[in-house]
Amino acid sequence: MTNQEASYQQAVERLQLLIDTATSQGVQEPHAAALATADRYAHPSVRMVYVVAVEEAGLLFFVNMESGKGQQLLDNPRAALCFFWRELQEQVTLEGDIQMQSIEVADEYWRKRSRAAQLAAWAFPQGAAAPDKAELRQQVRQLEQTLGFEAVPRSPNWCALRLLPERIEFWPSGWQRVRERTRYLKGEDGHWTVEALTP
Repeated sequence: MTNQEASYQQAVERLQLLIDTATSQGVQEPHAAALATADRYAHPSVRMVYVVAVEEAGLLFFVNMESGKGQQLLDNPRAALCFFWRELQEQVTLEGDIQMQSIEVADEYWRKRSRAAQLAAWAFPQGAAAPDKAELRQQVRQLEQTLGFEAVPRSPNWCALRLLPERIEFWPSGWQRVRERTRYLKGEDGHWTVEALTP
């Protein structure tokens, strides 16, 4: 393993350690991150997503491709993520390209979702104008009756995406602002560098 590869692995392991620490300390939603995207006209948008895995291959999350974020990522497959754990006084930002994952990966994680979440993905088109609550509940009941005890198939719009980091920045927070920031940056040659930054 080269020093450049070791630097990237160090960044990934450091991020996972922060998530694990947040989890062990009872921080709510330790896997939640703000996902920033932009459409083909560079109009920005941001919302929270659940990052299911932090791996050397990149950060894995799921999107309904008919949603606003799904359409933006089809038009402009680059994004940024920002984790923030108030209790740890830590944040991490990442930027990079977005890569669609295989059907097998999407199916694997779909099976891990609760049945209620699976049914909701079919019954409620994300971002569409919502009917009243009674109608929504009726749609779910009808779908449950149709399926019976069968497994809920994955909605074809529910896809696995991976952010391939090109920049990872650890930015400790806190009132005193004397904690050093660290930036891991992938160069055009594919090599990673590490740089300490002022707060």
